[in-house]
Amino acid sequence: MTVYHVMEPALSFSLPDPLWSVHCGRGDNAYNILEIFGGFDIETTNTQDARGWLAYAYHFQICLANQRDTFVYLFRSWDVLLWFVDFIANHYNTGESTKLIMWVANLSFEFQFIRRRLQWDQGEYDFFAKEERQPLKATYRGIEFREALAISGGNLDHLAKTYCKTKKLVTYGPNGEKISDLDYRKERNSHTPLTDQEEQYCINDVVILSEFSQYIFDHYIRPEKRVPMTKTSILISEYKERLKDRCKLMDKRNGLEYGQSMDMWKDYLLRCFPDEDTYKIWFSYLFRGGYVHANVLCTDVVLPAKMRDITSSYPKEMNTAYYPVKPFRKVKFNPEYLKKYCCILHCHYDYIQATTPHTIESKNKCVNVWGAKWDNGRLIWADQLEVYLTELDYDIYSKFYKTPYPPTISECWIAERGKLPFYLLDTLNKYYIHKHALKVAGLADTQEYGITKSAVNTNYGATVKRIKLDKITYHDDWGHDVITPNYKEEISKQILLPQWGIWVTAHARHTLLSMLYKLHMAGVKVIYMDTDSIKYIPSHKAEQIFKHFNNQQRRRLHNRKLRNPAFHDLGFFDKEEKGKTVQFKTLGAKRYLYYNGDKMKATVAGMPKVAIKALGESPEVIFRSFNKYGYELKPDMSGKLTTRYMDEPYDGAVYYRGVPEIMHEESGVALYQIPFTMKISQEYRAYIEEKKEERPNL
Repeated sequence: MTVYHVMEPALSFSLPDPLWSVHCGRGDNAYNILEIFGGFDIETTNTQDARGWLAYAYHFQICLANQRDTFVYLFRSWDVLLWFVDFIANHYNTGESTKLIMWVANLSFEFQFIRRRLQWDQGEYDFFAKEERQPLKATYRGIEFREALAISGGNLDHLAKTYCKTKKLVTYGPNGEKISDLDYRKERNSHTPLTDQEEQYCINDVVILSEFSQYIFDHYIRPEKRVPMTKTSILISEYKERLKDRCKLMDKRNGLEYGQSMDMWKDYLLRCFPDEDTYKIWFSYLFRGGYVHANVLCTDVVLPAKMRDITSSYPKEMNTAYYPVKPFRKVKFNPEYLKKYCCILHCHYDYIQATTPHTIESKNKCVNVWGAKWDNGRLIWADQLEVYLTELDYDIYSKFYKTPYPPTISECWIAERGKLPFYLLDTLNKYYIHKHALKVAGLADTQEYGITKSAVNTNYGATVKRIKLDKITYHDDWGHDVITPNYKEEISKQILLPQWGIWVTAHARHTLLSMLYKLHMAGVKVIYMDTDSIKYIPSHKAEQIFKHFNNQQRRRLHNRKLRNPAFHDLGFFDKEEKGKTVQFKTLGAKRYLYYNGDKMKATVAGMPKVAIKALGESPEVIFRSFNKYGYELKPDMSGKLTTRYMDEPYDGAVYYRGVPEIMHEESGVALYQIPFTMKISQEYRAYIEEKKEERPNL
């Protein structure tokens, strides 16, 4: 590896030669991607004045590599960096027909500093953003700046561990604490020298991105002639290839013309897709996601707990459950349909009331509700309620709610049941089996295992990926175009039906909540639920119920011919913390702590896990500080960051050894520490107090 300190425009350095290029696209959209592995990163410093928090870029780094050589270029000024970007474009002759990819760990951050300094290409495929301020691709003179974390997930440290040989370095804050980035709290300008360790940190970051680039070349660009944008897009492309291969085989077997089987499948998907208004209703009111809630009787009190989670909950449901496989059709409701079909029910309840301390319906999934009382956002009772339910949720309602009158079902749609398509299950199980094989071989800490595990988890995400009906644009500034495409044209590009994702989560909730109901009816006190996990007060009855379920699940797997060793515990309720009893305290959904006798662990929405230390030195003090009245952690203790965007040019004095440098940014973003406040609504606090007398006696 060769490192250049580029202090002024000069030609006294080398660039790697592209040993190959890969031809991508077709027709007028065809282009070549140079096999140059690029990475780009910016280091910034924070200052504060009467205008608030500001940030300035004081160090830049680019890595360019090929199969033989790696070059890292370090810069201290915008002028030299921008000159170098143009130098790259001229040297490699990049443009419409020749592309060079420059990966960025978090393009949202870097783009905010560079967006007004370059005249971005305005071709149809030159820019793409997930949301405003969240670009995934921005192109300048054929150099594509691309977001890496949208593919890897996690942060740069996770990316390095998963995809690269080079690992991310750490630096240290003023109190000796480890931090994963150069300490932006330390005031620096373009003249502030970096220590050897800090410079190596900068080098490592872009070398990691360059190695990630090589991984993408080897696995996607070269073999598949495409550049992936996200983890989900990678899997969807794999689904499409599996479907194409099967359709080619079907054409040959059945003596059909090439492409006929694929056309038939596309026609099938189009017939099954809902119309646009129905699609919006489904995702607004029918899709519910995972169930997360705390038992109010067990809230704000430290309790002994055991914990179980479902092994691979979503893969289990995708492999073993039924799904809608025909178009939904509107019919007059018949209770027999609940046993035979996938159902969508438009339900109206009068005087509905929860039958257990576990409230299941979320406020934001109620179409209309009158005279309601809530348990931290979930329904306790209502004079009237209007909801959309699947047959699975309807069954759960019958267990957890009661009414003096049967519900009125004003509309009912039904569809035949079947399995998920082969291309989805084959892809999921390929990765699932491979993950198991790596784990058995003792390779759970390897790059390959991390990538495979991520692919398993992404299969569910692919099923609930929404169709995007608006477009985020960038010219001289952010724009938001609401496009009104032909809805059928948009859905013709899809390969997964939205109802499949809706039923995956419905089945997962049904499994979890059915277990909750069994435990409750057996007298087991369940403290907390979260998507695929149950925290409960230790009970012999509970262990019997879980054992019985796991035995039944073993038979289900056998009957469904899922006999590969990888599936031996698929869908089992497994013991967390090796079955040990822990001390557990919750304050509601996504707010809990537990102490396992060795370490205090925390899940508090919005609070970095390390901030738990700020609540106290001992488990007793931490549990006492964590209470229904909430708490506030100071900025230097919370670990919580927020952003301030500066969209207009700004200047400021940044000091090194008492000497100011007037630094200038065309735009920027400051990351700075803020307090973390956990608040509990007065309504929920009152409900906790109301139910205090009903708490379990231990």
